[in-house]
Amino acid sequence: MDKFQVWETVLGRLSEKISRMEFFTWFKKVQIAEISGTAIVLACPTEMNKNWLESKYRTIILSNFQAVLPEIDTLYFTVDLSLADKPQTSKVFETKSEKPRKLPNQPEQQFSDGTKTRITQERFTLSNYIVGEETKFAHAAACAVAESPLTEKRKYNPLFIYGGVGLGKTHLLQGIANEIRRLNPNAKVIYTTAERFMNEIVKSIRERKSNELRRKYRQVDAFLLDDIQFFEGKEKTQEELFNTFNDLYEFNKQIVFSADRPPSELKGISDRLRSRLGGGLLADVQMPNIETRMAILQEKSLAKQIILPNDVLEFIASNVRSNLRELENILNQVSAEMEITGTSPTVQSVGRIFRKLNPGEDYTLSNDSTKFIAKNSDDIITLVSEYFQVPATDLMGTSRKSEIVLPRQIAWVLCKEALKMSYEGIGFVFGGKNHTTIMHGIRKIKALGRKDSTVARHLHSLKKDLGLK
Repeated sequence: MDKFQVWETVLGRLSEKISRMEFFTWFKKVQIAEISGTAIVLACPTEMNKNWLESKYRTIILSNFQAVLPEIDTLYFTVDLSLADKPQTSKVFETKSEKPRKLPNQPEQQFSDGTKTRITQERFTLSNYIVGEETKFAHAAACAVAESPLTEKRKYNPLFIYGGVGLGKTHLLQGIANEIRRLNPNAKVIYTTAERFMNEIVKSIRERKSNELRRKYRQVDAFLLDDIQFFEGKEKTQEELFNTFNDLYEFNKQIVFSADRPPSELKGISDRLRSRLGGGLLADVQMPNIETRMAILQEKSLAKQIILPNDVLEFIASNVRSNLRELENILNQVSAEMEITGTSPTVQSVGRIFRKLNPGEDYTLSNDSTKFIAKNSDDIITLVSEYFQVPATDLMGTSRKSEIVLPRQIAWVLCKEALKMSYEGIGFVFGGKNHTTIMHGIRKIKALGRKDSTVARHLHSLKKDLGLK
């Protein structure tokens, strides 16, 4: 066998032993660089990819090579940056592309306002939820609840999932609802949001249909309520939920809640309801680590049928640290730009997207090769214009507005330090300003950078992009 056939065979074996997402994330761009005697060298597209395979997968990779070539006893890893841009040729990744499991047809449910809805989105399943260390327990709890036969006594009731905004709580709740329906096609399952639940209560009172609403929610097999913190201070809604909870719990029906914080911190919720919420299993979700964020990006980009270079994946994952909705928002922007321009994204182009969404923030570039190369003052003006979202013509104009003056003077500093331009040269570029004006402006910004944290952050971020210290 040649090295391509060897790697194809080993990939096939590895794909059966490693989760699909790990497999796609860490092995898709890896190739055999060399087979020499009893040693094999694997080439990886990035330093991060190399380090991750070395530390996490060396043993399993080597054992699978030995199953194909028994004489192999040594495994080396190297970096080949060109692999990031090469198309994937292995058929293993094509055969391993997973199609979403079909759910049984969900009957449309009638709400008190007369509207009909499927309640949940089929794209949210427990099988496509990317599990990391920070979400492992919450996902395991969700699976246990969803897979537990409806006729047995509930082990985890209620299940209360909590965590910050945009960290996947809704995915878990809807995934539970969809899985229960898949396993029990005739089950009555309701997933709803706290806001919708409250609006239904208000409407039922106004139309004198409270009994109808109670029958709807108290005759289900599973009740899932999202964002319960919305009920803080709303006494009538809390009373209705308390009574609904008691009925469902008494008849062994599954109850699942979510909130942005644990029950003990929901101060606007009555003591008796808070006691019910915290009486079952509590599971928190936190922001996934960078490796899991990369896996999530890989999954979502595959769903969009786009391929992102590994350095771009790493850059996005490194700079989205707050929630997963931001991660998806960035990916949507990148996808739209790819479609419009017909070009593949780079770290620089994605950096510009970050700055459009959050002007003035500091974003980390993956390595020195991705630094912005400023060849002349036009490049500096472009960089500062995109960073502050200020038109380049304003930077070179005469406006005295503070939101223009600060970026303009920062551009002067960068021209001086990155391009070694004279005060006179900078003045000429920026509308014919004299030597003294430029000199005082640069001194002013440097002084501000020593005492104003915002100015210091702007300088640090822009200088980092230019490779300056």
